[in-house]
Amino acid sequence: MGMKKRKKIKLKYGKERVLFSDVLPYETPLTFSNRYFYRFVSKYKFYIEEECNQGKSYIFLKQKKKIDEGGLGFAHLLFGFSNTASLKQNSVFYPFQFNIAHKTGKSRILSIIHPLNQLQAVDFYDKYRYSILYLCSRSSFSLRKPVKVAQYFYYKDRLHAKLLGKKRESVELYFNEYENLKSYFSYQKYSNIYKFYEDYRYQRAEKKFKYLVKFDLQSCFDSIYTHSITWAVGGGRNSVKLIPGYKGSWLGDAFDDMMQSFNARETNGIVIGPEFSRIFAEIILQNIDEKVEHELNNKNLIHKVDYECYRYVDDYFLFYNNKKDEQIIIECFTKWLSEYKLCISPSKTIEYERPFITNVTKAKLRINMLVQTLTKQKIWEHDEINLPAEDILDDVDDISNTTIEDQVVEADNNIDLTKVLSSKLSLYADPNYTIADFKSIISETDVSYNDVVNYTLEILGRRVDRFLTNFDAGYKALCTSKFKDSDEKEKAIKIRMTAQKQLVSYLSAIIDIAFFMYNANRQINTTLKVQKLLNSIVIYIRSDYRQKKEKYIRFDDYYRNNILKKIQDELCLILKTTGAYNNAMHESIYLLVIAKSLGTRYLFSSDILKQYIKNSINKYNMFICQVLLYYYGNHEAYKDLKVDLIKEILDIYKSVPITERNRNAELSIMTADFMTCPYLCKSDKILFLKEMDIKDLKIQESIINFAEQNKYIFTKWTKFDLNKELQAKISQEVYS
Repeated sequence: MGMKKRKKIKLKYGKERVLFSDVLPYETPLTFSNRYFYRFVSKYKFYIEEECNQGKSYIFLKQKKKIDEGGLGFAHLLFGFSNTASLKQNSVFYPFQFNIAHKTGKSRILSIIHPLNQLQAVDFYDKYRYSILYLCSRSSFSLRKPVKVAQYFYYKDRLHAKLLGKKRESVELYFNEYENLKSYFSYQKYSNIYKFYEDYRYQRAEKKFKYLVKFDLQSCFDSIYTHSITWAVGGGRNSVKLIPGYKGSWLGDAFDDMMQSFNARETNGIVIGPEFSRIFAEIILQNIDEKVEHELNNKNLIHKVDYECYRYVDDYFLFYNNKKDEQIIIECFTKWLSEYKLCISPSKTIEYERPFITNVTKAKLRINMLVQTLTKQKIWEHDEINLPAEDILDDVDDISNTTIEDQVVEADNNIDLTKVLSSKLSLYADPNYTIADFKSIISETDVSYNDVVNYTLEILGRRVDRFLTNFDAGYKALCTSKFKDSDEKEKAIKIRMTAQKQLVSYLSAIIDIAFFMYNANRQINTTLKVQKLLNSIVIYIRSDYRQKKEKYIRFDDYYRNNILKKIQDELCLILKTTGAYNNAMHESIYLLVIAKSLGTRYLFSSDILKQYIKNSINKYNMFICQVLLYYYGNHEAYKDLKVDLIKEILDIYKSVPITERNRNAELSIMTADFMTCPYLCKSDKILFLKEMDIKDLKIQESIINFAEQNKYIFTKWTKFDLNKELQAKISQEVYS
């Protein structure tokens, strides 16, 4: 295959770009981002200034650019200064914590830190970025480490721009509107652990060594002691005390203090989710790597000779030839990990003998063949392109990368109509057979759905994108061509009707298969994958052609409705059964975003939503309220539901002591966000401000006016483009 075209674009964002790359977890709703928060901070250049008074340190919110009274009041609300001019330097800030489905029957707690803490992270990165890079350059084992401050990003040209025939907007314009770069730093060497399995390092190690042991750390992020960063930076637990003139003014102490500030001054465990936490852990684990390698050298066990060790965050791969060496190496790791209050997880330690192939790899190879068979259809006498498995994974060209304004696309009719008219179209998929085959693979390879569903939805989505591209190559000729005579026109109409019928039947089967897999493993990653697949189908089904100034209908309303109603029904089933998945509530509510994108005609009834809320939502939080409010909009049918929601929001405020509310990340973010919401009346917004102890009517008015003029701060309430938001979520790569 030829090389993929990629545009290299120099990053022009300032130091504040940390806000949209390194401080939020990946698992936020598609409607939620730091994009507008970044713009707000960047526009007015907010910063924190520390002052001492009578031996006590206080922090003040400052800005370098002029801002009106309403904007200043909004900033004070957002950053925790709504009822005070200053805060104590060691004030306790509480992160917003939410659960996501992690493993079967288990959940993981992720955190979003307070906006003030996010502002502190900006200054920390700016001050210590080169120290961070140095401290992350010491390990011979690490597979994922920051190596440079990112200066460029590469953006791939997409397949479906050609499919949809619409001129692409410039990459610069796209990113000017959709800032969402993956990370502040460029990383080496792998963006995903599974890429290591395909790399020459893994293949070379298998040639050199007979054995492999895989292990990871038990509750790594929950077990990290924040003070241990000073040990890692200083050379060890006891070395810090020996440094002449040490007064606690270096990176280790600054990082320690910052991580405590982010997590309500806790020293045991760090917040899980943001990239800065992975960097914090990486510095500590690199120090341990150094200690282990040095001790093994003293025991005449040389890295790359007697053994090879690779680490991806807290997952380790140890290759070796001698069983005695393995015992020595594992004991060495155990010793140095315990110095930092960390330990190896016995239940996740697995040993392999050549060939090093896991059950998960075996399952994925068979799943790849299954998906290829499913999507390889006879289309206009041209077989679908048979991509190898790795190409499917790496090729990010897809149908869902271009927005269709007014659901219309430009037609580029250069297809041989005669060939289309003389061809036979045969699209067929049996969802029952495919699902049975998939279950057979799971059983025979002894893996869980949790191991392979995300991968399966990923490659299924990519293959469906490619299938739709090939299908459209002939189909648009049927829709847009000028015919020679009535016989040719009549034949084209018949073929077009047959093609519509077959495509709708085929896509319905794909939807059945996708939702079966999603139900087998409801997680945030699989939620995004199924949304991406559905988005591709919705875009294609709802779009029409436009050639010059003439518009051509792509699909009849009957067939469009069949597909959109099918998606609505499947989403409805998810809502009805979420109560049985008590750790996957966020995953299901995130699907309301794509449900709304289907259009007003396909909104759920208030009764369905009431039942869903009753069965599934035990405790409301910020994300649940934001997504529900986004879905309700100003639809009259949801008026009563919105009244109930506002009561639940007020209960969230009342659950927090009033003296802590301005330092509570959930309340600070939620209140600022609701001030911008067009679906809330002014009286409701005033109620929320009062709960944040903002009682002055003039200040209330100015905050609301400023927020409404600026429209957004976290949630994209209006003009939401699911297609672009999906791309902003999952498609950018940062390099340097």
